[in-house]
Amino acid sequence: MANIGDVARAAGVSRATVSYLLSGKKRLTPETTQRIEAAIAELGFSVNSGARALATARTMTLGIVVQFHQAEFEPALATYLVAITDAAREAGYSVLLLTDADGPVAVRRAVSSRQVDGLVLLNVLEDDPRFAALTDSPVPAVLIGMPSDTRGIDAVDLDFETSATVLVDHLHEHGHTVVRFVTWPSAIYDAGHTFALRFRRAAHTRAAELGVTLLDSPCRDEPGLIREDLTRYLQQADEATALLVHNDGAVAMLPSVLHDTGLQVPQDLSVVSLHSAQLASFFALPFTAVESQARAAADLAVDVLLDRLRGSGPDGVRHVQLPPVLVDQGSVATR
Repeated sequence: MANIGDVARAAGVSRATVSYLLSGKKRLTPETTQRIEAAIAELGFSVNSGARALATARTMTLGIVVQFHQAEFEPALATYLVAITDAAREAGYSVLLLTDADGPVAVRRAVSSRQVDGLVLLNVLEDDPRFAALTDSPVPAVLIGMPSDTRGIDAVDLDFETSATVLVDHLHEHGHTVVRFVTWPSAIYDAGHTFALRFRRAAHTRAAELGVTLLDSPCRDEPGLIREDLTRYLQQADEATALLVHNDGAVAMLPSVLHDTGLQVPQDLSVVSLHSAQLASFFALPFTAVESQARAAADLAVDVLLDRLRGSGPDGVRHVQLPPVLVDQGSVATR
C-alpha cells in the first residue's frame, strides 16, 4: 500500500508538501498540485483522516531520534544533543530523546501517541532502517546527516566531502605526499555512518587526484586500544610525514601520545584533523582542522523543522550542507 513518502518521491516533493495539499494548510502552485495529484492517482494512495488530524496537532515537543554506536565518541555526539536541545528551547519547544534500540518502533510510538510535533534524526546511516518510519509518519522530520538517498526527508549536515578535500589540499600544498589517515573503527564504516563514509571516500578521491598516498590506519573504540593503535602508528618506520585524522577519540588522545613518543608537531610530524569546536576547546587541541559545526547544524535543522510545521519554506526537499572552514593553527610544516 502506498504511503505519503511514496507519493512525495513520485511527485518530486517533500512529504511535508504532500501533507500541505492533503490538509489544505498551505496554498501550492498549480504545477506542484498537479504533480502530487497525479502521483496520488498513479499509486492509488488513500488519505487517512486520522493521520491528517495528527499532523496538525501541537505538543510543542520535538523528538530527537538517536542510537548510540559503541564505536562512536560519545562526547562528540553529546555536543549535537545539547545543541539541538538549546535550539529547540530557544524556539519555545521541549525535547523528547528517543534512544530505543529499535529506532523505527520508537518513531512510530512517539507519533501514534502524539508525543511530538517533529523529529530530528541523528546517527544517520546510508540505508537507515528508521527511514521507513519517517516516510510513513504524518509529522515532519529532518536528518542531521546526508545519505545518498534521503527518501524525500529534509537533511542538513557539514559538507564532509569538501572538508576532506580542504584538508588533503592543505597537506599537499605544504609538500606532503605520504600521509597516514587515522580513521574510525571499521564497524563505523560497515554500519554505514554517512559522515565517515563521505569523508573517507572524498579524502581518497582527492589524494588520488593529487598523487598523495593515504595510509589507512583505523583506531579501535576503547581509550586503551586507541592509545595502543596511535603509538604503533607513530613508531612505524615509513615515509608518512603527516597525519590526517578523522576519529574524535583518536584526535582527543593524540597530544598525549605524541608527548609519550617524543614527537613534536610540526617539527617531526604534521597534523590536520576534522573534529568539533567543542572538542578542540575541551582538549586544547593544537591542530589545524576543519571543525564540525554542531550548533550551526542544530539551528538549521530546527529552523527547517519549524518551517515545515508553520507551512512555510520551499515546496521541495531541503538538502543543506554547511561549508567547511579551515582553522589554521600552524600544525603543518612545509616539506
